Amino acid sequence: MEKRIVLDEQIGFNLYRLSLLFRRELLRCLGEYSLTPEQWQALVTLWGKDRLSQSEIAAVTLQDAPTVSRMLARMERDGWVHREVDAADQRISRVVLTEAGRNLADVLPGRVLSHFGALLSPFPQEKQAILLGMLRELRVIFEAIDEKGDHRRAEIG
Repeated sequence: MEKRIVLDEQIGFNLYRLSLLFRRELLRCLGEYSLTPEQWQALVTLWGKDRLSQSEIAAVTLQDAPTVSRMLARMERDGWVHREVDAADQRISRVVLTEAGRNLADVLPGRVLSHFGALLSPFPQEKQAILLGMLRELRVIFEAIDEKGDHRRAEIG
């Protein structure tokens, strides 16, 4: 007899659904700035590193090169970033925050933390910490799968 699958009992279904719901809330939170969740990820990473290559941004956002290029073009158009030729390798351009992009660091993190803090307030801090740890472990496992689908042994802390 075949085992019947109940979607609500599947990790993948719940993670995917929650991801879509989180994305919707992040879009709502960032709507005033017309930023996408991927642009938010790029900005947060740039606030910590100052300048990144397009491939480094692609690694953070899990987007392909053409999609990242279009996203960065929109961010340039909106005045958040600009591109500079890498001094060490003229073939590489680096994405750099503009003053307006740096100034977003004074506003957006607090806004996002406040927005999600209110939404997550019914979920105790201890459970949030446990869930975050488990999600990080799952991410390590799935990031160890290469593009061909070959599994490497992931080391979990």
